[in-house]
Amino acid sequence: MCGAAPGRALTVSAQWHPLLLEGLVSIPKMNPGDTVWWHPDTIHAVEDKHNGDGFSNVLFIGAAPDCEKNRQFLVKQRHAFLAGESCPDFAPEHHERTYSGRATEADLSPLGRQQMGFD
Repeated sequence: MCGAAPGRALTVSAQWHPLLLEGLVSIPKMNPGDTVWWHPDTIHAVEDKHNGDGFSNVLFIGAAPDCEKNRQFLVKQRHAFLAGESCPDFAPEHHERTYSGRATEADLSPLGRQQMGFD
């Protein structure tokens, strides 16, 4: 499917997505605490390689309805969260395994605990 590879995000390319690339726009310079929001049905992308001098990261916070399929996935997601591993449907980079100060179960609010399937 258009250059897709297991365990990798789908890369947008001129070969497969020329019309989508016409709508791709850059965002302005970001500062700590800034956020960018987009509709999940539109194209969004990040650089394949960060060439800057400082840190660069992207945090994806997906929303999903409560249904049997998502409850089954949540079991894998909860394990990944506890272990500091990448989301099960993302590339297995596991950057947070050794990150000091990363979020843990103790940091979750009552609603967060419920959404992660702890309660």
